[in-house]
Amino acid sequence: MRQSMIKCLALLVMLLTLTPAHADDEKKYLKFAAELREKVWSDDDPMFKNYTCPQQYSDPNVCSAVILASCTDAGVTRKSRFYMTLWIPQTSKQLGRHELNRMLIKLNDAAALKKFSEFDYSTFKKARSGAFTDEHRQVLGVRVIKPDGRIVDVNTDDYMTTREGKKDKDVSHKLAVPGLEVGDILDIFTYDELVVHDRNVPHFRFWFLEEYPILKQKVRCVIDKKFTVQYRTLNGAPDFASSIDDEGNTVLEAEVNNVNKVEPTLWYNPIEQSPVTLLYIFDKSVTNKQMKSVKNRDVQANPDFSSILADDLNFMKADKKIIKEYLDWPENKKQMKDELATAKKLADKEEAAKLIYTGLLYTYRAFDKYDTYSPFRLMLMMSEMLDMRDIPYQFVVTTDYENEPLDQLIYNGNTSWLIKTEGGTYFAPPTYQGTTAGLLPACFQGRRAAVVNKLKGDKSQSDMVTLPQSTADDNVNQVTVNASIDGMAMDIERTESLTGAMKESIATIMTDEQEFDAYDQYLERKKPYMERISGGAKKGATQKFAKEREDQQDDFKEEIKGYHDQAAASVISSEILGTGINPSEPAFVYKTRYTMDGWVKRAGSNLVVSAGKLIGAQSKVEGSDRRRTFDVNRRCPALVRWNITINVPDGYQVSQESLAKLQQQVKNSAGEFNATGSIEGNRLTLAVNMRYNKGDYPVSQWQDLLQIIDAADEFTTRQVVFKK
Repeated sequence: MRQSMIKCLALLVMLLTLTPAHADDEKKYLKFAAELREKVWSDDDPMFKNYTCPQQYSDPNVCSAVILASCTDAGVTRKSRFYMTLWIPQTSKQLGRHELNRMLIKLNDAAALKKFSEFDYSTFKKARSGAFTDEHRQVLGVRVIKPDGRIVDVNTDDYMTTREGKKDKDVSHKLAVPGLEVGDILDIFTYDELVVHDRNVPHFRFWFLEEYPILKQKVRCVIDKKFTVQYRTLNGAPDFASSIDDEGNTVLEAEVNNVNKVEPTLWYNPIEQSPVTLLYIFDKSVTNKQMKSVKNRDVQANPDFSSILADDLNFMKADKKIIKEYLDWPENKKQMKDELATAKKLADKEEAAKLIYTGLLYTYRAFDKYDTYSPFRLMLMMSEMLDMRDIPYQFVVTTDYENEPLDQLIYNGNTSWLIKTEGGTYFAPPTYQGTTAGLLPACFQGRRAAVVNKLKGDKSQSDMVTLPQSTADDNVNQVTVNASIDGMAMDIERTESLTGAMKESIATIMTDEQEFDAYDQYLERKKPYMERISGGAKKGATQKFAKEREDQQDDFKEEIKGYHDQAAASVISSEILGTGINPSEPAFVYKTRYTMDGWVKRAGSNLVVSAGKLIGAQSKVEGSDRRRTFDVNRRCPALVRWNITINVPDGYQVSQESLAKLQQQVKNSAGEFNATGSIEGNRLTLAVNMRYNKGDYPVSQWQDLLQIIDAADEFTTRQVVFKK
């Protein structure tokens, strides 16, 4: 239900005009959906007949909602399809994947009511796959059980249909649940069905922890006997009970009861902390021959990761041998001839590697005429260019923050390939726009990895290591604020300079034009991007850049709103001062000027100024979230420094009493928050620092973290009085 039951933020207007083909598809879908809903609602599973909620879970102070029952019924099927090509009979493998998730949930407060009052889901999509058509369809069913026992089915007439995509082929439904109230019980199911040809189906993820308590949960999966099954149970997920049905198919079943722990809403990584089972299913006839771990048709429960890692090394070895046969190889060499020539002359091999990485990244970003980019391909191309320039390196294979740890690897497609040069510099696939060469992204820091010492012959060799972890001083956000009072508004100029992991999310505000200009400057390209393209490509780039410049202004408005949790009254100007692409100037720097209303108020002849709001909105932890049982996962250490200046209007002076309230200090094992205020002439100066010493903390340090979180949040409420 985690992915299927997505809250709809806005209902769209129904599109009433259908072409005959669309109408026929829609008619078939509606018939299928109606039959499925009837089948699900007529199921006599006692889990969904018991509406009794234990007293402790009916209290909104304990939980916003409670899952009384949850059931997943999944499966994968296989059959052969025959067709003719030039009068020659051919065979195609048709694989079908389905997953039905049903949940009985009691709503205890307004927050849960809002979350489950609207839904948005796709209905069906079609796409050609060789001689056949792949199909994907989804169904949502909702009914409401009232406190008096009445069951109210949500009528299909309440669904709104929208069409998107090329020729309106992607159909989706929107649903607002009418008459839903606090205290109601929702009986919800989502059904997802995918039919593909000559390729494996997507994997399953079965979660055994939610944001609400779970009284009873079951998972059942039936898999055709001709498949190979590999699964990994993580973080205490229950193992499957495996059996064979009358048709010889594999049946996997798991169950949990009375799960009273819930996922925290702050600083939590489900794949590392929630009980989850990752289930992968392979058809040998459509699986790449490099995947030797799946050559037998069997069920592999928690297999040794080394066999799956070996599959990954086999892929790398095979592709490394044929890299010069790729269509993009001659194009990449052509685009990068200057960088390759410069790298050959550089005595510093680390700097030469950074030059090659940046040039290759730019080439794929701006000149990838064959549309061949992939993170794997980028690192493969870089390795070949390092070989050309006699720069020693090793491959490093790992998994990122959103996948299972490498020493629990269950699928080779979940890995990322990095390069480590002899000088110890890591080069990783880019995870954000304008990635700085030699900077290890936060999603890889501290992860288990395999350094590949040999990638030749029948066997590859690798050693397990832990990737470097940055410090707070590596991940700095330096915020400089100059504010003045204009009538009853506050005029603010804010400049931010971000390094390390702190810049990863904000860098997306940069336009392609700004990014390409920065590449040209660092690489010292003789011709800038716009002079290296012509014709339709140049016309298209001109139009795209103009549109991006317009969109960037809206992006800055959203940045201001996100920073303050309040929209600006007006935005005067915004600009990017540094992209961070040049490794010797790695900070991403931008400046924006705007005005805020409601921060200056009159109190008689005096002015009351919300000075604390200038550090931006801070995290707030309330209610049951303050009680934590899980470790804290912040991803990386961090340091934020604010240097704030507020110009005091003529004829006013700062109240010493309110100035004293701006002084604050909390320091403990987790980090610190401190603030000092001083008067310099007609200016009020605030120096504020917030530091988190680590990325991950044991739950035993949660109270120390709360002290820092609370201090920062409380500071945003501080006001200063300017006396007349």
